[in-house]
Amino acid sequence: MIAAVFDTETTGLTLPSTAPLEKQPKVIELGIALVEGGKIIGEGNWLINPGELVSAEITKITGITNDQLEGQPAFRDVWNGEAQYMLRNAGCVVAHNLPFDKALIDYECMRLTGEPFGCGWPAIQICSVQEFVHLFGHRPKLTELYKHFTGKELAQTHRALDDVKALVEALVSSELLTAIEMEQ
Repeated sequence: MIAAVFDTETTGLTLPSTAPLEKQPKVIELGIALVEGGKIIGEGNWLINPGELVSAEITKITGITNDQLEGQPAFRDVWNGEAQYMLRNAGCVVAHNLPFDKALIDYECMRLTGEPFGCGWPAIQICSVQEFVHLFGHRPKLTELYKHFTGKELAQTHRALDDVKALVEALVSSELLTAIEMEQ
């Protein structure tokens, strides 16, 4: 079974679901790795022009500047290409903070079509924060999860594909992906 491990970088944090769609944050970077048998077999990483300026705070967190986003494709162009295909055709999706990352993709899809990605999501969905909360007694940061399972420090960049690759390494070390594949 192929797992799609993904992450988004955004213009901000999500607002309550009752907030108007135009006020919800936008995706500025999407990273996806397709994993099978504990190995990355495909990957994609896209900078996305959100159609608005990113704040200095977001640039400080991610390192992504407005200059870097200028001239990049809109979400529609990335989504209608390889990104949607990678997520839709995986047997499972994994993200460190899955509810957040799924919400961002759903908001972007709603802006495009009026509908969330919804039924396009694979049935098996794993949030690594929730999956390992019992080991930590709290919601672990990616850096904690990475160190726990790999024994190495993670210099987190808050860049989508970097975080995806770190999560894949932690999940392979934890044997979680192997366990999911064996269940199928």
